[in-house]
Amino acid sequence: MMETIFVIGIIIILFVFLMHKENHHLTVSKYKIHSDKLPAEFDNVKIVLLTDLHNNSFGKNNEHLLRRIRNEHPDYIMVAGDMLIGHNKADYYDTLNLLETLSKEFGIYYVNGNHEQKLAEGEETKDTIYKEYHDILAAYGIHFVHNKTIKIKRKDATINVTGLEIASDYYHKINRPEMTNEYIKKCIGRCDPKTYTILLAHNPMYFNYYADWGADLVLSGHVHGGIMRLPLLGGVISPQYILFPHFDSGRFELNSSTMLLSRGLGVHTIKIRIFNRPEIMVFTLNKE
Repeated sequence: MMETIFVIGIIIILFVFLMHKENHHLTVSKYKIHSDKLPAEFDNVKIVLLTDLHNNSFGKNNEHLLRRIRNEHPDYIMVAGDMLIGHNKADYYDTLNLLETLSKEFGIYYVNGNHEQKLAEGEETKDTIYKEYHDILAAYGIHFVHNKTIKIKRKDATINVTGLEIASDYYHKINRPEMTNEYIKKCIGRCDPKTYTILLAHNPMYFNYYADWGADLVLSGHVHGGIMRLPLLGGVISPQYILFPHFDSGRFELNSSTMLLSRGLGVHTIKIRIFNRPEIMVFTLNKE
């Protein structure tokens, strides 16, 4: 009996150690994106993707995260949402401090995830927590792309950055409405086929619709890499409780569209990551 208790105790200690290690040790994943639609002025432009921080902190004042980002020398930073936790006692000051520091060094483009949306729609939070968070970030010069398009200009050339904020119903675990191409166009209009377009879309589940819309590059998060990752099988479960989701992390291709799906930087509620370390995604645009 004592031996069994001892073994269980050792397993629990090892599990807790693994959880701490997985949640606090960053990885950097690097990709190259090739397209003949890219203007020559955007050749070799480097972009960092941040998502799903959930107010997590890597070292004091996020010094470890900042150092890893600065080491990449990006030209821009894209934020695909869920940088805080969506409840009425949300603590977001670590995230604010991080984004304030980054905004002094880089151009930042930000779309809401479902956690920001929850705050933006909640009666107790929309005019308090969310408004304060949004207004402070806007004062830092961060570009919000919630269902709109902003042009990034280098010399006389431009690319588009569009942010898609779908209704919260599309995140439901059951009874989700059917996604349609018409709904995407209702949210963000038509895609300009002549201009290279980056689509920030927090939920990767609807990649085929993003590709049909015309996005050249989709940047997503939300799935947290599937919580646990297993060799050959990949991510185990999505936030919608889909086992072994096809879109779990990494790079996906569909027709002429590419999606980069980050494992994210934080966790919330049940703070578990197994073989699934927090991730900074870095990609370089290359004109073919």
